Amino acid sequence: MPVLPEYETLILKQSPIQDYEIIHVTRERFRIRISRLASDPEYASKLTWLVEYEDFVLSVRISLLSSSLIVNYDPDVPVTTVQSSLLKCIEKASQAEVPAGIVPIKTESRPEIDWIERLGLPILSLSLAVLSTQVMPIPAVALGALVTTAAIPFVSRIIEIVIKERRLDSDILDAIWLGLYTLKGDFVGPSLMLSLMYTGDALRDVTARASERQVFDLLSSMDKFARLERDGVEVLVPLKEVQKGDRVVVYPGEIIPVSGRVLRGTALIDEHRLTGESTLVSRSEGQVVHASTLVLEGKISVLTKRLGSNTRVGLTVQLLQSAPVHDTRVEDYAAKVADATIVPSMLLSGAIFVLTQDVSRSLAPLHLDFSHNIRIAVPSTIIAALTFAARHGVYIRSGRALEMLARIDTIVFDKTGTLTQGNAEVVEILTASSTISSTEVLEVAASAEQGNTHPVAGAILRYAEAQNIQTQPCSAWDYRIGFGVVAEIGGEKILAGSHRLISQEGIDLNPIYKYHPQLQTGSHSTVYVAKGGELLGVILYTDPARAESAEVISTLENLGNETYMLTGDSKRVANHVAKQLGIKNNHVYAESFPDQKVEVIRQFQSQERTVAFIGEGINDAAALAHADVSISFASGIDIARETADVVLLEDDLRGIASAIAIAKQAMDIVYQNTALIAIPNIGVVLAGVLFAFDPVLGVIISNGSALVAELNSFRPLFESGFPTFNPEPVKSSPTPESSSLSKGIEALTPSPV
Repeated sequence: MPVLPEYETLILKQSPIQDYEIIHVTRERFRIRISRLASDPEYASKLTWLVEYEDFVLSVRISLLSSSLIVNYDPDVPVTTVQSSLLKCIEKASQAEVPAGIVPIKTESRPEIDWIERLGLPILSLSLAVLSTQVMPIPAVALGALVTTAAIPFVSRIIEIVIKERRLDSDILDAIWLGLYTLKGDFVGPSLMLSLMYTGDALRDVTARASERQVFDLLSSMDKFARLERDGVEVLVPLKEVQKGDRVVVYPGEIIPVSGRVLRGTALIDEHRLTGESTLVSRSEGQVVHASTLVLEGKISVLTKRLGSNTRVGLTVQLLQSAPVHDTRVEDYAAKVADATIVPSMLLSGAIFVLTQDVSRSLAPLHLDFSHNIRIAVPSTIIAALTFAARHGVYIRSGRALEMLARIDTIVFDKTGTLTQGNAEVVEILTASSTISSTEVLEVAASAEQGNTHPVAGAILRYAEAQNIQTQPCSAWDYRIGFGVVAEIGGEKILAGSHRLISQEGIDLNPIYKYHPQLQTGSHSTVYVAKGGELLGVILYTDPARAESAEVISTLENLGNETYMLTGDSKRVANHVAKQLGIKNNHVYAESFPDQKVEVIRQFQSQERTVAFIGEGINDAAALAHADVSISFASGIDIARETADVVLLEDDLRGIASAIAIAKQAMDIVYQNTALIAIPNIGVVLAGVLFAFDPVLGVIISNGSALVAELNSFRPLFESGFPTFNPEPVKSSPTPESSSLSKGIEALTPSPV
């Protein structure tokens, strides 16, 4: 599209706060260069947030590479109006206060690695230093200036840490070593060290790019929808099609996809993603709700006011892009040890110089810094493992999750939708008396369950549809976690849920137990239905176990893990399922509310166990949050998927053992890399102190070992033998010896470096 005539001339604006330049304008797009963007991520985030909230904005992103703000806007809005609003946002962003937890900056994809820019100066200085010693002399001033220039990025980072964090980083030892050897006129060692260090950094970024591409591939395959209310009918539409003024209906277990005001209903909302606070809030008619918050109970209709990167899609991108990889204990310990040796190493260096007057020997202790190399090799291993896992159907959220996954010894499963298929089927309807028809029971239950995301609700609605039963609209609706649904239809109170819900409302169950004694002995799960304080009947349903569940339980037990099952279902139903799957009866916790599930996990943790919990429903969110490692399905409800540390992209439990295998081998590589870096570094220090070891050879050994470790970190990306699972249909009666999963676990034994 051509540039508008009135903006053919570049517009340059300067203010005490910000310099900016409008470099490109069309009827749909603005590009503004703002010098501050590249150096101030906080300002960039605030600016993005402010611009997103302008009504005319369709999309906005930041290009850090060119320090530019790119805005696509509604072409029906006058250009002058857009320009005026954007410039106001640029001015306001310095003082704006963004809600806690919102960092909606969207940057263009990480640029390709510029090897010449990254390694050009260090390698040039190394080449000239070697040339000067072997072929022709080069002025020391010129070589010293070149080495100093090459070291500026490294030294600048150290200075920034000292000033901003008010602490000494162990890299300061390398900086001192570089500086003293450069002043001494020995340029080969410093330039070689810089070349090897920068090469390691660049290799780490190459791995990060591969991970980033995997993230965007993952996001592009995940559909996002919102439920809109149009002419009294609810319809699902792609989230990108939602517009300002649309009425969005949100049910329990769903993330609110837009910001706006509640038109109808009351909901209990979890805003911790937005505010960082774990306190739940209640929102009702006229109150504001925010995108990315979770509805736990109740149903609301929201008038859309705001759209943009603070919706679920935007925050999901942010979440995946910011997965922490620098959070493993190995890296933390290495950093602490290295930081603790800074002052002793410097004192030792000074003491050796006083005693020997030998510069080479006195500088040898400064080689003891190995945390920089570990900070490269460990995250590279983590990134490579996370990328490999995502490529093979398992998304692992962070380095900490990977590390904890490798250590788990106790695995706790939710039953419904996790060990079972989640495709419940109604098998029978029992009425409380002969005067009540099964059709009436089904109609009342289906009307109450409209909008409920629980698998059992889906089964009731499907069964009602097959029976051509018309549901009635609810004037009020509330989902009680762990109990069921309470609704109002035609002025009467409707209950559909567990026997606990019916008893809680004061309705006696003994008459129906006498009328249908099999309710207390059968293996079917139940939904009790009541209307106006009278029990109408019971819906019996079955939820078959997943085909792979027994195999997975057996495999995990063979790997040394203890498996447990938690469920809100009755003890008899839970024991029936456990027997099918090979879970011990004393490892079954039935009739468990969400808070009781948390207590079970805490009990295990108090026994110094490392606990993984696997669930996919709204009832599992609390347990997922408290487990050492939480695992869910990509197909699970939003609250479970957002809480989980590990998300199985394939709807297959065999991904759990695969994830554990990947984590264990990744941590093996981490420990290998730690040894590869630490042992040569310590050896170089001892050799330098005792034998005046050649400093160039010392650099080659210590930094060369770091490069070997870095290359070792890439193994997960290239080794075909790295453990995975085969997502093919499972036979009905698998044995551990014959299963493809069990065979794949043999790859846990790490291959030689």
